[in-house]
Amino acid sequence: MSAAAAPSARRPDAYWGMAVFLVTDAVIFLLLLVAHAFLRRQGHGPGAGALSAAAMLPWSAALWASSAALVLAPRVRRAWASAALYGLGALLGAAFLLGQGLEYRHLLAQGHTVTSDLFFTGFYTLTALHGLHVFLGLPLLTALATLAARGRLTERRAGFREAATLYWHFVDAVWVVLYAALYVWGGP
Repeated sequence: MSAAAAPSARRPDAYWGMAVFLVTDAVIFLLLLVAHAFLRRQGHGPGAGALSAAAMLPWSAALWASSAALVLAPRVRRAWASAALYGLGALLGAAFLLGQGLEYRHLLAQGHTVTSDLFFTGFYTLTALHGLHVFLGLPLLTALATLAARGRLTERRAGFREAATLYWHFVDAVWVVLYAALYVWGGP
């Protein structure tokens, strides 16, 4: 048996490029999380007690559901259905950003700014960086929806599709960790 895999069985180069990028991105998030865990011990404000896990849960569920839409999108046979699923993923991601914006507005109205407490310094840094990732992923999902609707999401564009999907799943997985660390974990 040949050691070389058939071309169709290999992952596209764009997928591996995105995977390497995401590994470095994961290190950044990990370092920020460690710093946040350390700094929240020094905080003297309300910290995580000011956050509402229940209020953020529907928005978080929307983001996580977007990954399910992306898993289903390449498996449906109809181009319009695939486009609708990619579009749904983008819409759910945008809904998450709306929820994050509403939470920021609520927290700022209570006086919880980035400089009010070390907990909120880490909170805003982590969630804003994650929100930026979601924001940057929306055009990717929109492009996938557009290409699928036009029937142009062919094997030739498999690298783009797989890289964009991997990016989005990473963004969703990071939010699982951030949600647990920021909203659920009571802290040290």
